[in-house]
Amino acid sequence: MSNSEMLALQAINIEKVYRQGHQRVEVLHNLELSVAQGEQLAIIGSSGCGKSTLLHLLAGLDTPDKGHIELGGQNIFALGAAARGKLRNAKLGFVYQFHHLLPEFSAVENVAMPLLIGRQDTAKARKAAEDLLTRVGLGDRLTHKPSELSGGERQRAAIARALINDPMLVLADEPTGNLDEATAETVYELMLDLNRERGTAFMIVTHDTRLAARMQSVYRLSGGQLHREQ
Repeated sequence: MSNSEMLALQAINIEKVYRQGHQRVEVLHNLELSVAQGEQLAIIGSSGCGKSTLLHLLAGLDTPDKGHIELGGQNIFALGAAARGKLRNAKLGFVYQFHHLLPEFSAVENVAMPLLIGRQDTAKARKAAEDLLTRVGLGDRLTHKPSELSGGERQRAAIARALINDPMLVLADEPTGNLDEATAETVYELMLDLNRERGTAFMIVTHDTRLAARMQSVYRLSGGQLHREQ
């Protein structure tokens, strides 16, 4: 097995610059990152250090000024927009601080959505969503809309949606930042359990240093680069 095949994601020599008037602001500089298949990784850093910028780049939602990003060994920026979107839907899952569930759809419809976008059979997509929601403890909430779920239940549904396509990597942006401590702990334990069960790599961007410390690897983003802390 080659090194690239063993990696879920690799960022190589990434640079991102923003211009504010005549001022040049270098947010990321020669940044390097490798995420192994099945790895649990946290990125921490002060507000405004570029964590969100990095996450958008890794997800292929923004383009670096220099360098490239490989997902499963494939350079995502060598693809056209449609192909990049298809790869992202198949290989990446996303969990956000605010769940981003569609309010007009039920939990099972929200979770099945990535499969339906990928043109999977509707009945099979619904069954897969039901099974995964049951696994995350929402088997009795399948038909409930987001407004009828608690904050923790909404995040569990969002995690199920992120995993429905069996992605190589889940990118989580402050996934417990909007939850109370006890609920955050439950959600975090669920992510760890699913990581172990499914072999999906998890990258969590967080301000919560206690959560970060429980990951296999911790990097601090500072000065436009990642520095290994754990």
